[in-house]
Amino acid sequence: MSVQIVQFGTEPQLVGEVEEAIGKLFTAIEEVAPEGIEYTAARIGDTSQFLLMLVLPDEAPNPLLAIPEAGIFRSRVGEWAGGPVPPSTLRFVGRYIA
Repeated sequence: MSVQIVQFGTEPQLVGEVEEAIGKLFTAIEEVAPEGIEYTAARIGDTSQFLLMLVLPDEAPNPLLAIPEAGIFRSRVGEWAGGPVPPSTLRFVGRYIA
């Protein structure tokens, strides 16, 4: 399994715009319905910080790359954040699943 995260902050007045864009992104993803992935978007508390997490099976290509709305969203993240925000690989140091 591969886990990629993107964490970014924006100006407080842009929070509604970001949340609306996330809604449109997830509508597009649900229409395509890629199999075998987990994608999560979250706002951290009442802040203007966001966290995106993509879980892919090992060695699987990222199906979001084929969804035009996902590309548009990725380009806007840099605008909202005030600069490039590359994804990071999440490396588990502890994990419990029941």
